Amino acid sequence: MINEVRNGYEVRTLVSSDGGTRASFVPEKGGAGSSLVIAGRELLFLHDFFWDRQTENIPGGWPFLFPICGRLERDGRAGEYLHEGRTYRMPIHGFGPRVPWSVVESGRDDTLILRLEDTDATRAMYPFRFEVVLTYRAERNALVCEQSYVNRGDVPMPYYAGFHPYFLTPSPGAGKESVALDYRPVRAFRYNGRFTGLAEEVPPPPVPVTAHAAAVLEQRLTEVGADRGMRIVMPDGFEIRMEAELFPYIQLYTMPDKPFLCVEPWMGVPNALNTVAGARWLKPGQVERGMLRVWIAA
Repeated sequence: MINEVRNGYEVRTLVSSDGGTRASFVPEKGGAGSSLVIAGRELLFLHDFFWDRQTENIPGGWPFLFPICGRLERDGRAGEYLHEGRTYRMPIHGFGPRVPWSVVESGRDDTLILRLEDTDATRAMYPFRFEVVLTYRAERNALVCEQSYVNRGDVPMPYYAGFHPYFLTPSPGAGKESVALDYRPVRAFRYNGRFTGLAEEVPPPPVPVTAHAAAVLEQRLTEVGADRGMRIVMPDGFEIRMEAELFPYIQLYTMPDKPFLCVEPWMGVPNALNTVAGARWLKPGQVERGMLRVWIAA
C-alpha cells in the first residue's frame, strides 16, 4: 500500500501483485477513487474541482453512493423524505460520497478496506444504525470491490447503494462520440421532469449505446436481467468491462463538453425512501454482500 498526501488529502494506493493495476482512493473525500490505472492506461476522469474541499457536487473519479441513488422529493420539496412521521433531508446520492470513511488496515499492498458507520451527523439525515465495508482488491488487469451492508439497529433499514464511476473517454470531437456501451437492458423507465421519480415504462434502448446517445438516455433508468455484464469500447478498440451483483439498474450520465461516460450500477430507483417500492430492506442484524468487478479485455 502506498500512502501519500495530495492537495491536503491522504491518498491510499493499492497495487496488484504484478504491478499492472494501481488504484488510488481518498478516504476523507467519501472514499472516492482518484485514479485507476490498468495496463498503463488511466480509466478515470476527474473534474477540475475534484480536490476542492468546498464543493458538494460529485467530483468525478470513482464515487460510492449511499444510502440512496439519485434524488428525493416529498410533496414537491426536493431532497426530503418521510419516515415514521418525521421529515428528513438528504442530498442527491446520499451522504456516502461526502463524508470521511475510515481505513481498516489490511497489511496487504493489493487491498484497501474502507468502512462507514453511522454518526450523529448521518442519523440526522438517515435515522438508522449501519455499517458499510468496501474491500477493494487490485488484481491482474482488474479491480474488485466486495461490499458488506449491515443493519446495526433494531428496526428494518431501507437502502439502495450505487457506484458512479466516471470512465475517461477521448475528448468531444476527437473520438468520444464513437465510444460505445454494450450491455443487456431488459426494461427502461423515463424520469419525470425533475428526475425524482419514474414517469412511465418505455422500450429498452437499442445496444450498443454510444456516448453521444447517453446524453439523451440519462433521462431514463434501465434495468438489466441475469446478464449484468457490460463492455465500454473505446475508438481504438480498448475495452473496459464491468459486472455488478446486487445492482439491477444502470444509469448513464455524461456532459457533452467533457471526456467521460458514467456507467452507474444502482441497487434501486430514485425517491425509493418515499415510495418504499424500489429500495432494499435489511432486517435488524442482517448482512448483505455484493460484488463489483471492473477489468480490461486482455
